[in-house]
Amino acid sequence: MEHLYGKFSEEQIIETAQRMHSEVHKLLLYKDPKIFDRVFNSDEDFEIYFSNLLFRFSGLDTLLGKPETMVRLLSVLQAAYNEAFSDTFNYKIFRRAILDAHSLIKSIFEEDEICRV
Repeated sequence: MEHLYGKFSEEQIIETAQRMHSEVHKLLLYKDPKIFDRVFNSDEDFEIYFSNLLFRFSGLDTLLGKPETMVRLLSVLQAAYNEAFSDTFNYKIFRRAILDAHSLIKSIFEEDEICRV
């Protein structure tokens, strides 16, 4: 996969996609009303993690040459972020956004305009 400064190996792409899936899934686990294990120590830790994730994924956008799918990924994650901190939080809406994010990550690294793994 080509990027701003050179090329990533197939192994790097596979590992990065898996890591991104894990990082996004952690968001879902924290908000799932059926999960009682501590994923984050506090809502503040969750918010910091989520905002850092958005920041890092935004950097990937530039690194990969601004693929069209990244716009959709960042916007759906921002919508999930907004929902997570809404006074009228709805888990079903949040969950749908996170599942959409998983599909978009897969699309960026496995199906779309950047590469085929």
